[in-house]
Order: sequence, then structure tokens, then C-alpha cells
Amino acid sequence: MQELGVKSMAEAARIIHPTKQHVCQCCGKSLSIYYEYPNKRTLKRLHHILGITFKQSDYTIKEIIEKLCDNKTKLLKVASLFGINQFRNKDDLINQIYSTHRNGSTLLSPGVMSNPPDRFDGFHSDGLCCREKTDIGRHADNMRNYGQDRRAYEHWSDGNYNLANAIMTKFSIGKRMYQCLICGKTDKMSADHIGPISLGFCHSQYNFAPMCRSCNSAKNNRFTLEDVKKLIALESQEIQVISWHSKYVWDALKMKVSSDEDAKKLSSIMVSCHHNILHLLSIIYKATGETFLRNYLHPEYSLFKYKIKNFNPLNISKLEIEEISSNSRNNIKNSQRIVRIAFETLKEFDKKNNRRTRFYTDTVKDSINDVITLIKQNNFKDADILLRKAIQHLTSTIISKETAE
Repeated sequence: MQELGVKSMAEAARIIHPTKQHVCQCCGKSLSIYYEYPNKRTLKRLHHILGITFKQSDYTIKEIIEKLCDNKTKLLKVASLFGINQFRNKDDLINQIYSTHRNGSTLLSPGVMSNPPDRFDGFHSDGLCCREKTDIGRHADNMRNYGQDRRAYEHWSDGNYNLANAIMTKFSIGKRMYQCLICGKTDKMSADHIGPISLGFCHSQYNFAPMCRSCNSAKNNRFTLEDVKKLIALESQEIQVISWHSKYVWDALKMKVSSDEDAKKLSSIMVSCHHNILHLLSIIYKATGETFLRNYLHPEYSLFKYKIKNFNPLNISKLEIEEISSNSRNNIKNSQRIVRIAFETLKEFDKKNNRRTRFYTDTVKDSINDVITLIKQNNFKDADILLRKAIQHLTSTIISKETAE
């Protein structure tokens, strides 16, 4: 990234890829590594414009224009879909689309998802052609509530995930362009978590900052000194920013951050703590089942709907939010489903072999066994007290080990 002068690992992976074509390890199909294929929303609109149906991975947008746009009306409608008002010919239209969308787009999808540095060549094994079949998280049932599944219960986060998801949806469906506060580029805004959920922060209507998709992707799960200051300021207003299990590491280190480099180091330590905590919870779950741990989940948030008015991505503190109780069948089903996903995360935790995290759960092995014993005795109150102490001790160990490096 430094040598190439780019902002994201994904962009670096694309630049250094020798062929720019990825062969899907599931079906053998060769696909472009760039954003050249219609995403699902664009695909539906193209089906309507062209009067035919095809799969996402069947054609690049270049091939769609060259092969399927057989009259001027179709060309004009495809151009309008991409916000292009004037073009000389098909080649000019393709060049305009690619210059804007090829490295990242809200209208197009890449032929393969990047995953550096966890994957040695920077890309997943499956391609766009097979991803919905091979990636459980991409199955249609999960994708209908993808933001909630991934952000809410995979990380066992506190806070109203349902409201946060409604706000993120407002960002994703917005069409108006704004000037990114990070890079200055005019683009659609995406919602960045000031405190990343994957570090143990919680869902909140206040935990969002607007930035363009490119800047959001480049930031990943790292945060800055400015982010730390914003989170501390929110806490001074008695707004919860951190989940119960990660409060110990946050409280121990937040006031010691005085530079972006300090913030980067803190994010690294918090990732380690978070993975260790999930590992600890997975040990308890496998020994005792769901009954005790369900107390740390809040599926009741799914039983509400939200109407959001006055939405401005550059000033979400002024949102007007109406909360409506909803015991619809779909909402009840969703509350049950999200709990299921939380426990599936713990069940499958040890099967993920691409983590670089070092685990220190053996340092609290006796405490974990005592917690398990108390749970089996149905003494949940004392089990909770001891679990929190074990997490605090585990966190202190990680801080001591990783700040010394």
C-alpha cells in the first residue's frame, strides 16, 4: 500500500494481481477481479431495461453494453442508470462507467471479493458465480438482514442494532451526492462506525460518521485519535459507546491515546481482546448450552420498526426517529433467527483457521471452569459476576502482553 500510494489493501491486491482474472475454485469460471458485474439491484433494473434475464456473473457491464444493448433506447436507459447524460458511442459510455466505478461502486460488484491479508493471494476462493452457495452468510435468508446478522450478534454487541440498521439503510438507499469530509471527493455517503463493532463497540444512532465508500473501505476496522475523542465526548454525555464485555480494555487505554499511531495500536489490542472474549464465550457455550448466555442478547430490539425523518448523512444528530412496536410474524422470526446466528458464531468459532489472534484463555481456565460449574447449578447471578471478573483478568493479560511488544 505504501509503495503504490493507495488507501486500501483491496486496491493494492488488485494492482499487483498478475492476470486481473480470478478462477473460481468451486466451478472453474474465470471472472474479472474488478467491479465490472451488476450488483443485485442493478441486475433487476437491467432485466427490466433489456427485457431479458441473466445471472450476475454472466456478463460484465462492458459485455452487456456491447452485446445486449442493440438499440439507442436501451443505451440511453443504461447510461441513465449510471448517471451519464452524454456519450458519443458505446466505447465512450463504457469508458465513462469504468472510470467511475471499476475500483469500487454501489452499482457494480467485483468478480471475486478481496480478503487481504488473510488470503495469501488477496482474494477469496469462490467467485461471484458461486458465492451465495458457498458462503453461508450470503444465503438469501441471511442477506435479507445482512447488516443485522453480521454487526449485531456475530460480535455479541450491545445497543439497539435494529435502529442502527435502519439508519444504515437510509445511507445505502440515498442517491444524493455530498462532499466526503475525509478526501473531499463528491460521492454518495456510507456510514462508518466511529467505534467499530468488530472491536467491541456497541450499536448506537450516535456511532456513525459519513464518508465515501472508498474512504470507509480504506479505514477498515481501524480508528483514529479523532474517533477516540468523539467516543469519549459521547460518553461524557452518558451515551453508551462500548459493549459490556469490551468495556475493560476501552476504559484501561482510552485516555492514553494521544496520536493516530496510539489509536491504531489500541484498535489492534481491542481486536485481540474481542476475539479472546468470543473464544471464552464459545467455551462456555459448548459446555453449558444457550440458557445462561442468552441473558447477554437482546432479541427484543427486533420487535420494533423505525420511521426516520429529516435524514441528512452529514448531520445525523438531528434525526427525527419514530419507534413503532411491531409483533409481526416476520419481526418475531427475525428476533429468533438473530439469536440463532449468535450461537452459531460461538459454535463455529474454532473452525476459523485464518485468524492471526493469539489466545490467552488458558490464563483464566480455572475461572471458566468455575463459571461453567455455577451455570450447571443454575446460579446465574454468581456466574455473571465471575464471568465479568474472568474477562477483566483476561483483558489485563492481553494488554500487558501486547503493549510490551
